[in-house]
Amino acid sequence: MAKSSAKAHRSCLVQMKVMWHFAESTTKKENCGSRIVTLTKRLVRANTTSVMNDERRKQTEQKLIRSGRAEFLEKGYAKANLRDICKAARVTTGAFYFSFENKEALLAAILDPVITDYQRMCSVFAKREEDDPGTADDNERQMMEYLSAHRTEAIILMEKSAGSRYEGFKSQIDMQMQSAFTSYFSKFMGVSPDAELIRILVSMRLQGYMELIKGDYTVEERIRLAREIGIHADAGSMALIKYLNGQKEVYRK
Repeated sequence: MAKSSAKAHRSCLVQMKVMWHFAESTTKKENCGSRIVTLTKRLVRANTTSVMNDERRKQTEQKLIRSGRAEFLEKGYAKANLRDICKAARVTTGAFYFSFENKEALLAAILDPVITDYQRMCSVFAKREEDDPGTADDNERQMMEYLSAHRTEAIILMEKSAGSRYEGFKSQIDMQMQSAFTSYFSKFMGVSPDAELIRILVSMRLQGYMELIKGDYTVEERIRLAREIGIHADAGSMALIKYLNGQKEVYRK
């Protein structure tokens, strides 16, 4: 009887231990599951916060770009005021420096995409016209459409960027056009034209195109006027070359 009682007692203890371990294991699993859920929620919140922060940062950058574009157009880069830019964008100066290193970095965010597109288009169009001169009108249309869509950036780049690293861009365009004009005139004259004459002709052409960009014209009006200016320029160039060919002795001296 005693043995039976002891055996029953041991059996009871074993059952209690099993139940204890089961309960302990279940509790651990529940705690582990709870921790996983908690960590998952934290990760979701962190990712959501990160996405929201990225979105807010992008929105802040876009607001600063819009207000900066207006400020640079009105005052030019040198006189543009960061406080005024931030005020117009309804952004603190601290938020500005979180988005951009300085005023020139903001200008770069405005101009670099346009410069990249412009240079790419010039390269593509030059190759197209070399392969097929008949594409010139379509190339001019596409370029004028692009410049019309980005006329503010074009004006800032060509006329309002003094004091920044972009202030030499207009001079680069000027020199490229002078080189092209010189090659064109030399081809028909057999001698190099007067450098000062070429400089003035290029200045006149550039000024004409800037008038088109700055003027209150529709895209179609800009395209039409650009074509007519081009026709006038081509006819005038040939007339000038004819005249200069009669003056070759002057250029040979």
